[in-house]
Amino acid sequence: MSELVQQSIELLKAQGLRITGPRKAILEVLASTERPFSSEEAFAQLKDGSCDLVTVYRCLDQFEKSGIVESGVRENGTKVYCLGHGHGHHHHLTCRLCGRTERIDLCMGKELEAVAKSFGFTKVTHVMEVFGNCPVCV
Repeated sequence: MSELVQQSIELLKAQGLRITGPRKAILEVLASTERPFSSEEAFAQLKDGSCDLVTVYRCLDQFEKSGIVESGVRENGTKVYCLGHGHGHHHHLTCRLCGRTERIDLCMGKELEAVAKSFGFTKVTHVMEVFGNCPVCV
């Protein structure tokens, strides 16, 4: 079991959540790559019979609420999830053509929050993903 999965399990335990076989399996899938996965993609990576797709949806939702995973949205609107990989909050740059994904350790969250506050908004969150064509697909 990877250190990242173990850290995630400890965070879940600290929040009073049970550590089930499906939760461990889904965490292992997410820890295997820095590329964000949709629920369906995570399900496809699981060993046959680990759990059903509904369980994957529920676990990912719980992981997000628990702060274990971060979510993003692909250009087509598909919600995707990834573990923080020990680096905390981050974003992704995704190729529109081949799907190659690169991690971006840059966030303009504070600037966006300041703008939102200037309009009177509170409890501001954001989802930001960047899309383009990678050098291979140009």
